[in-house]
Amino acid sequence: MRDRTDADDIVQGAYNRALLDLILPPMRRTAKDVGYAITVHGSLNRDIDMVAVPWVEHGVADPDELVRRLVGAISGVTGRCYARDEWTEKPQGRVAKTLMVWCGENTGMLDLSVMPTISPKENDDA
Repeated sequence: MRDRTDADDIVQGAYNRALLDLILPPMRRTAKDVGYAITVHGSLNRDIDMVAVPWVEHGVADPDELVRRLVGAISGVTGRCYARDEWTEKPQGRVAKTLMVWCGENTGMLDLSVMPTISPKENDDA
């Protein structure tokens, strides 16, 4: 396998930015419906890094439900998306999952981190 070049990052980055323009609005609407806000971070050169943050006091869906709905929203735009099976634990209680997205013959990867909810009792102790 050859080493990744700067040209690889430029081409993948252009694809990722175009893909993000297509899928971010429906992803944000979908996340809002289940109590989350979504933001993007990172360079977009290799993949699309996103964070879902619980945004309402009550009615926040669990991460699996959020991902299920996001996969549906993305598939509605691109035609095909699926989430890898396992969650990965991250610092500060985050969990992360990779979503694979196809748009035509091109593939993109979304690395979605989901921040944990804080129960009212934990919030009162702060």
